[in-house]
Amino acid sequence: MRTPNIAHTLAEEVQFLLDGYTATDGPKLSRKHTRDAQRITSPQDLQPRLVHIHRQAHSMQLHLTALKDQAAALGLTSLAEQLETTNATMRGLMGDVAEAAVTTTSKP
Repeated sequence: MRTPNIAHTLAEEVQFLLDGYTATDGPKLSRKHTRDAQRITSPQDLQPRLVHIHRQAHSMQLHLTALKDQAAALGLTSLAEQLETTNATMRGLMGDVAEAAVTTTSKP
């Protein structure tokens, strides 16, 4: 499902949109990722996938930083703080995924 470029004024509308993406995309993505995972036959097969996930997480972390900075510039302090908390979580995720990728090597 394509993300629209419109903003909603009501929190309920945003939540409805998010729930819709989860309901629509979730099963399809779950099947796709399950099929991909079932092709894995060794720890080394996991490594490229984990590196890819790390790169995606890094991109999201950079995107969150840019959005946080812009929220701060707009005077949206509470939103900027919330985005910084989310950013910290993303950095933790990146560290965990990097650690998992390293464990797929024969000599960590």
